[in-house]
Amino acid sequence: MKRTFVLMAVLGVVSFAAAQASAFSAPIVISYEKTCDLTVGHCVGTAGNGGTIEMQVTSLRGSGDAAQLTLTEWITIGNSSFTAEMNGHESPAGFIVLNGTVTEGAFLGAQVHQRSNFMGGPLTASEWGGELQLAPASA
Repeated sequence: MKRTFVLMAVLGVVSFAAAQASAFSAPIVISYEKTCDLTVGHCVGTAGNGGTIEMQVTSLRGSGDAAQLTLTEWITIGNSSFTAEMNGHESPAGFIVLNGTVTEGAFLGAQVHQRSNFMGGPLTASEWGGELQLAPASA
């Protein structure tokens, strides 16, 4: 009886760990909308279902009509939060494509891909929307 209980407990823990690992085998997609003050490179908005997104540009280099940028982004949804460091480019066609890695919090080490689409507004209150995708860290 005691062995059966221990075996069931071990199997329960293994099953839980496997479920957590397989739950993150496919990319997680988080939709967001944010308002950015491009004069200081800072954005805030909503993410997922009732969450928040905050972004701070740490480096910006113009390149003709486009720009290369590096940034830090903080996402909180429910009890989960993470920080991602990303870099990419802003297109004159009105979108930004970024790639990076989760550096703190939930999903540590996960790869991040994000596309933001310009929705309107002036430089001091531009509106952006898009999706952020998290993929498991490669082994």
